[in-house]
Amino acid sequence: MKNDDTRSSGSAPVSGVGDGVSPSRTFPDVQPADDVFYSRRRLPHFEKPWSIYAVTIGTKSRGRLSPGARTVVLNALRHFHNKRYELFAACVMPDHVHFLIQPWPKENDGAGCVVFWPLRELLHSIKSFWAHEINKIENKQGAVWERERFDRYVRSDRDLQEKFHYILRNPWDSGVAGQNEGYPWVWIQGDEARDERSFRRDAETNARDARATQSSE
Repeated sequence: MKNDDTRSSGSAPVSGVGDGVSPSRTFPDVQPADDVFYSRRRLPHFEKPWSIYAVTIGTKSRGRLSPGARTVVLNALRHFHNKRYELFAACVMPDHVHFLIQPWPKENDGAGCVVFWPLRELLHSIKSFWAHEINKIENKQGAVWERERFDRYVRSDRDLQEKFHYILRNPWDSGVAGQNEGYPWVWIQGDEARDERSFRRDAETNARDARATQSSE
């Protein structure tokens, strides 16, 4: 597969991905039954506070996402990371998207209870933005995504680890990318930390070079 020049800043190596995930803080000992919310369209959807969800969203009629569209999808997912939710991992495939997401508190209600960002609200906003931006860059109109989504909340640390590795291995295990080939539309939190370290390192190097140039003048 030949990658487009339009790349996101997130990527993952073929081997060793996901070694640093630490899910133990994400599973409270007690999850009261009355904290579980249920909604139904064609598929049932359950929501509960502090849960991590494994989400899959497919393109309409298995339409293929261009490299530029895949970059839009990944960057939009990252936009509200550590703001409205925590994003653990994401992979944008040619005709679907996988990601692990934990909605965060949104506000307090009239009784002083914490209200979390509803997953359905987050995903509706994300899908709408994706569709608008993709249609704009590709000069198209119409639906980009299937109306229904597939999601389930992660039930254990082992469950999280399995889904985490599945998402990060998906391009190579499915044959979309060769085993020795990079795939730029895979992201984990460590990528963001590496990007930040690289930015600081480059800034420090530039500052040293500027001082050296001034000293020699």
